[in-house]
Amino acid sequence: MFQFVPRWSIRSALLCLLAATGGLSLLPVSGHAARARHKPALVVATMDSRLEQAQNAAFFQPFARMSGQPVIHRVWHGTVQELDTHGLHADGRGAWSLVFTDDSTIRAACVQGLVVHLAGSTTNPDGCGVPGLTTQVVVAWDRAWSGTAPRWADFWDIVRFPGKRGLRHDPRTTLEIALMADGVPPDDVYNQLATAQGVDRAFRKLSQLRPYITWWSTPAEAASILEHGQVLMSSAPGDAVRTIAPARRDTIGVNADMALSYGLSWGVVAGQSAEQLGQSRNLLHFIIQPDRQAAFLGLYPASVPDPGHQGRVLPVDVQFWQTHYAALSRRFDTWLRNAT
Repeated sequence: MFQFVPRWSIRSALLCLLAATGGLSLLPVSGHAARARHKPALVVATMDSRLEQAQNAAFFQPFARMSGQPVIHRVWHGTVQELDTHGLHADGRGAWSLVFTDDSTIRAACVQGLVVHLAGSTTNPDGCGVPGLTTQVVVAWDRAWSGTAPRWADFWDIVRFPGKRGLRHDPRTTLEIALMADGVPPDDVYNQLATAQGVDRAFRKLSQLRPYITWWSTPAEAASILEHGQVLMSSAPGDAVRTIAPARRDTIGVNADMALSYGLSWGVVAGQSAEQLGQSRNLLHFIIQPDRQAAFLGLYPASVPDPGHQGRVLPVDVQFWQTHYAALSRRFDTWLRNAT
């Protein structure tokens, strides 16, 4: 599980995405679509405002112009509960068509029948979503106080490095970070989290830092608290850090050693009418085309591997979170309520 790898490449993610769609049975975009009138809009929920803007320009607007099919896009927090509310159990108006979020959320939604099973492939054997992007949660910090990159253990050292810390408002990645900060070797993190003792250890470590934590829920929020100096250091998706305004971004350092790598995927929401389902699949087919992907990469900041600073990466275990997310999420919520 613990790998020595370079920082992720959006181009390599694109290759995985295209490979994953090899077995999909997607409908071609019909020429009659452009002549259709009064079509219900497709509603696409994606991860944060900056990512949404790039996806809108590269995918949603061109598809609407070409097909005559209106597309509405919005930001969500990527939870199964939210998807359930806007999918199978939506009131019909404003029901979602496509979602873009963490692989672990897509997998959990797939198991519960909230997204459509698509044809599988070697890179996507269970057909739960189509890969769209890979990112890493890194340590990001304000260079004004130190030119030396902090590690997760330093993240907890309030005495040497006083100041606020940013962490994701979710057990995913946050519990892994807590264990690594407590000295658990990365290749043993999920073995520990699979036990009651390991979970207790992670929450004890979080409790030590609790008064100093500023929580973020979306990549844009992670970037914002860094950009506005609200935290001394934060866990943050590397691509989100690269969206910070250039004048401020130069003062933000990134340490990708012991980063957590995870994927984000597209899911087709279950419960749509046959006509809407066909249009949703048409939009997904449009999104994965090479020219659309190239347009997206031109708008959204890609990672540029740094040969001199190749970090060790812990891939987020999607199967682990598919099994344990519900229980650990309840434990996390209880801990938040009871923390003093």
